[in-house]
Amino acid sequence: MIDIHCHILPDFDDGADSLEEALDMVHMAVISGVTDIIATPHFQGEAESLQQLPIIDRQFQVLRAAVEKNNLPLQLHPGAEILCVPDTISLAAEHKLPTLANTDYVLTEFYFDESFSFMDEMLSDIAGSGYRPVVAHPERYDVIQKDPRLLQRWARQGYVIQLNKGSVLGSFGARVEQTANEILAMGLAHVFASDAHGCHSRTPHMGALQQWVEELCDADYAAILLEHNPRRLLHGRPMVGT
Repeated sequence: MIDIHCHILPDFDDGADSLEEALDMVHMAVISGVTDIIATPHFQGEAESLQQLPIIDRQFQVLRAAVEKNNLPLQLHPGAEILCVPDTISLAAEHKLPTLANTDYVLTEFYFDESFSFMDEMLSDIAGSGYRPVVAHPERYDVIQKDPRLLQRWARQGYVIQLNKGSVLGSFGARVEQTANEILAMGLAHVFASDAHGCHSRTPHMGALQQWVEELCDADYAAILLEHNPRRLLHGRPMVGT
């Protein structure tokens, strides 16, 4: 499996708080069948945040070197989770947004109470600047919880819909779980990810998710969500339809 959304960089955001914990997260991912992780630290999508990028790169290089030194069978790839704010439009137009694994995919998130119109306009502007948006955990947004069918518009426009492992496993409450299940039932999800933040809760271990998806989704859909689309994204290819 490939995990496209993971807060594994040490000592940067609210993810791994040390190199030791980051390596423990790598171990957890590997034993659950993960071969690749895109490290996606939080990036505040405004001009002042550009100064974070060298720090992100430094922490990425530190972790990748440690993974190689410990002979861990996992490939680490660069990325970020971009909080979309009004200033993000300018960064997109200037082609300054950090991307996933050096592709044109960008992982986007919003404040949970954001309006649909703002999110829709922001994603449209990002796509218009030549990026392919990946919408992180839409099941956690208030407006999507009220009407998951809104995601049909984004799916038609080619945006990637990424669900969180913890959402379907009940980690974020019944409302989020129900919304994630409705998104799956409508065939609107493209990919699952851990959105891991540590070793004790919201972990990168994907075993329970794999079992859940294979039991509750048909075999073809499970393979798309867990194998085909994550790999296609990693290599900058279009998603397979669900």
